[in-house]
Amino acid sequence: MNSYMVQVFENLIQTTIICSLGICLLLFLKRYLFKNFSKRFNYYIWLIIVFRMLLFMFNYTIVYEVKESKSNPAVGNNITRINIPTDNNFMLYLAYLWIFVAIVIAVYTFVKYTKFKNLVVDVSYDIEDDEVNCLYKDLLKELNIKKKIELRGSDELISPAGMGLFKSYIFLPDYPYSKDELNWILRHELMHFKNKDLLIKFAVLFVKIIYWFNPLVYIMSNRVNIDCELCCDESVLNDCSLKEKKEYALALIKSIKLSKNYQSGILTTEFNKTNLERRLDSIIDRKTKKGIFLIIVLCLLSGSTFLKFESIDFTINSNVFSNLPDKASRGFTRGIGYDYQ
Repeated sequence: MNSYMVQVFENLIQTTIICSLGICLLLFLKRYLFKNFSKRFNYYIWLIIVFRMLLFMFNYTIVYEVKESKSNPAVGNNITRINIPTDNNFMLYLAYLWIFVAIVIAVYTFVKYTKFKNLVVDVSYDIEDDEVNCLYKDLLKELNIKKKIELRGSDELISPAGMGLFKSYIFLPDYPYSKDELNWILRHELMHFKNKDLLIKFAVLFVKIIYWFNPLVYIMSNRVNIDCELCCDESVLNDCSLKEKKEYALALIKSIKLSKNYQSGILTTEFNKTNLERRLDSIIDRKTKKGIFLIIVLCLLSGSTFLKFESIDFTINSNVFSNLPDKASRGFTRGIGYDYQ
């Protein structure tokens, strides 16, 4: 059990080193190269790193032989190989510390989220405005969303928000939104569910819990949240006119003013301020490059990091058996003439 724990922890350290380099590389590429690609590409490209970090236990070792023949060694050269056992106690203590902190963070996060969600759901109420309910039903049909997502009013939240991975809700604060503003707000929240953004938020949260010791993971999480909102804006405004884009931008600005930049809680999607300047720029400046080829290449590179290569030194010393009869020599060669490293 202890050796298994050490092996798991070693896989974790190997993965965090590889993925830290990957995070730095993606941040660099997104700044200088990927900025010309669509917001969807810049959002989903993070999943390569996220899934690689979640699957840190699935590392495969490929063993290959290296044959080497040692002939005519120096007279009197006698080499004795001694296997010295490695003391893994330090690695074992680190592994238990990692698990303990990860469990504490996971329990704290789960309890906090559960309390917050239960509070918001318990104090929420049905929206009795038939016009709003009809608009919501029409958007569900238009966006072809089969999942049951309840629309509720809330005084606990002061910004429109979506919540719930299994039993899902969209909460609207009691603000004087116009019909056009509600149209864009509800489209935005429904698009988060259509894009499975809450599922991705949960995956990133698990990465943060597992790799709580890696500061680059928190940088990645922040960038994923920003790219999530940019991708959602792009999806909502796909094939929209300039006038409609302006209406969307004004609805976003009004929501921010009413919510006073309030951040509600974890694992929610909110129609409010998330790098507002970048979002407003992206609303007008639409990128069309999809980068499918780049995604395939990066996926292949990520897949190659699951492999680890080890060599076995397969050495035959011919002079050891030079004075023996041919038959005995062949027997000893087959039996004990292999030097494994």
